[in-house]
Amino acid sequence: MPLFDFLRKSDFNKGVELSVAGHYAEALEYFDRALAHHPGHVDTWNNRGAALSNLGRHEEALRSYDMALKLEPGHCIAWINRGSALEGLGRYEEAILSYDRALAINPEHAGAWNDRGSVLSTLGRYGEALEAFDKAIRHDDGLAPAWTSRGRALYALGRYEEAILSYDRAEKIEPRYVDAWALRGCSLYSLGRYADAIESCDQAIAIYPDFCIPWYIRGAALEALGRHAEAVEAWEKVLGFVAESRFQWYYRGLALNSLGRSKEAREAFKKARDSARLCILDPSDEEIGEAGERADHS
Repeated sequence: MPLFDFLRKSDFNKGVELSVAGHYAEALEYFDRALAHHPGHVDTWNNRGAALSNLGRHEEALRSYDMALKLEPGHCIAWINRGSALEGLGRYEEAILSYDRALAINPEHAGAWNDRGSVLSTLGRYGEALEAFDKAIRHDDGLAPAWTSRGRALYALGRYEEAILSYDRAEKIEPRYVDAWALRGCSLYSLGRYADAIESCDQAIAIYPDFCIPWYIRGAALEALGRHAEAVEAWEKVLGFVAESRFQWYYRGLALNSLGRSKEAREAFKKARDSARLCILDPSDEEIGEAGERADHS
């Protein structure tokens, strides 16, 4: 093996190892070194894009994926990753088209169906999203994120009992899947099953004590049961967490409004609305707007 091929292979492998370890900036350096030796290596371009995406540099990631696809138009994973970068940029319709290209190559790719469903959920197209999640679990019924996202879509459609069953499947696959436990608590609360909601939230909190959603829902359920002092304690816990993402600002606003601090709640909802919708935990503009209206009338 020529020396430069050995170095290129070593740089690529080292970049992959660093990416797996979560050291994306360092991984990027190794991928760039690998490409300096072999600019036509499609997997290096794809992995470079993934490192950039994980650093939040979605525009640069998109260019990297486009280079990979120029070299190999049938690279299914690059199309999926490209869709993820477009999603990160808020270009949701283009993201769907990218996932569709991946699915044209491999119609049984559960991850692509799940990602497509997530974008459709973000767009409020929950019926279509549900169809995508169903296809994801048809091809891989052990995909816990698909079961959880399916539950979120069912919840948005008001089908709370079915949502709980979907979360139960996710928890059976991954018992410490904190999102599923928290969202299960939301569905139980919506059904008026307050004691069960508290139990589900407690499971989420035991896994991740700094998670705002189960603390807020726990407080709401306690308030519904007439346990006001405990509810206040739970809502104040929410306020102790740093708010950066859309759902964190949203639940901070809900907690503030529950505590009678409506002016601060409205400010939190505005920050939520101004934040990108990036995951299934993030509320829609409509949900934020409705919460804001309740704060206005408090």
